Amino acid sequence: GYITDFGTHRLDTVHQILRAIAPARISAAGGRFALQDAGEMPDVLTVTYEYPGFVLQYEGINLNGLGLGLRSAGMAYYNARGPLDRPNGMAFYGTEGTLLADRVGYEILPELAPGAMPAGEPPRFRVERRSRNVKDATAEHARAFLDAVRGVRPPPADAETGHRSTTVALLGNIAFRTGLKLRWDAQREDFDGQPEASRLLSRVPRKGWEWATGEAVLR
Repeated sequence: GYITDFGTHRLDTVHQILRAIAPARISAAGGRFALQDAGEMPDVLTVTYEYPGFVLQYEGINLNGLGLGLRSAGMAYYNARGPLDRPNGMAFYGTEGTLLADRVGYEILPELAPGAMPAGEPPRFRVERRSRNVKDATAEHARAFLDAVRGVRPPPADAETGHRSTTVALLGNIAFRTGLKLRWDAQREDFDGQPEASRLLSRVPRKGWEWATGEAVLR
């Protein structure tokens, strides 16, 4: 589904910005409402991740391209084709304001300061409203990948970083499939007392590719 496609990139960025490693609790809701074909993943999916210190919500919808909404004059938005759609991005809600960001820009929408609207005076805000567009960094990502393959420099995100970001997306799918509020132990990389969820962490390997004593056995 899209959560392990586009979502993995967004979840990775949240981990980077908030210095997070893994959620402790995960719940999900959604369904397949419009796309009636051979696919198995929902076309509407909401996953709530409870981290130490904050709550993250992933929202994916394949029915339209509105996304985050709320567009500002003069701003370009990633993959936006119409006058209103904003199909990709992240929103960080804080006490000082809100940060909206995608791959080609960001906006800071400030909160009003206490007592900020006295009669006859302009409103005062907690922080300055700011916005900025940048170029799409796909070319830089491709160059970094090739440099890493050639041994020129380490990748910006190593294998463990990719593993952790992908794990978050897969946990959302497991929460959706089981209908459970999952309790995740990031150290053991397993659920606490939820065997029906643990069974979905791996699949039965083909004969000859079994695991034994922590090492892959190839016959």
